[in-house]
Amino acid sequence: KNPVIASFVAFSVGSLVLLICLVLFDMSSLFSLDVTTRTYLFFAGPIAGVIFNLSNIVLFSKIGATVTTMMTITGQMVMGIIIDHFGLFNLTVQKVSLSRLLGVLMMFLAIWLFQQAKGIEKTKFSVKWLLLGLIIGILPPLQSAFNGQLKEMTQSILLSVFISFFVGAVILALILLITKRKIVIPKVDLQGKKLPLWVYLGGLFGIFIVGGNIIVIKELGSVVTTIVFILGQLLTAVLIDHLGLFGITRRKIKKSQVFALVLICIALLLV
Repeated sequence: KNPVIASFVAFSVGSLVLLICLVLFDMSSLFSLDVTTRTYLFFAGPIAGVIFNLSNIVLFSKIGATVTTMMTITGQMVMGIIIDHFGLFNLTVQKVSLSRLLGVLMMFLAIWLFQQAKGIEKTKFSVKWLLLGLIIGILPPLQSAFNGQLKEMTQSILLSVFISFFVGAVILALILLITKRKIVIPKVDLQGKKLPLWVYLGGLFGIFIVGGNIIVIKELGSVVTTIVFILGQLLTAVLIDHLGLFGITRRKIKKSQVFALVLICIALLLV
């Protein structure tokens, strides 16, 4: 019932695993780390990630999952277009074109159809929350770009991902200490049953998310990276729902969801 603690556990577990990997496979990069050069890169990516995650939790309760998804994705795509068009963060310049804009618009339509299939929440929308969703949507592309720069600076994918996780864990620990004055990791659920080990391991998937984005954004650019990332999320979500995995209620795939996924593939080709 505490998203900050859940995030702290994920970041901490990720940090520990990455530290072990560094010691075993890339110890030299840890010793050659120079924290005096472009120091902001050590904090920019983790701060963007933490703010995005915590803001999402707030927005879900204020405007619902569907509208939150739509607004944040809009922010991601707009920021991605800006990054690509101007070649920011040393990424390859990819100018805005008619086919590119058409692909982005098709992407929005696909996400809207996908969310419609899941059902729209009955929520009163406030302009300030909608704007917040749009603003925080710019953070994931920035996080990937900053972390990509950190990887270029450290010349180590393992070290750059470790720094992102470790700094994120420290930020979350400070938030907990300020708000709760202590950090308590839950061992049982609300019914008093012992929590299974796997619930603590979300950070392991986070390693591949952060690390994968660092590698892919340099090769594909910001917009295509965002589209591919979302396509992977939605494909997995449909599979989990259809098979009823991880204790989730089984929901059969709807035709509109399949159509939405096809639209995203077409959008990807257009972009």
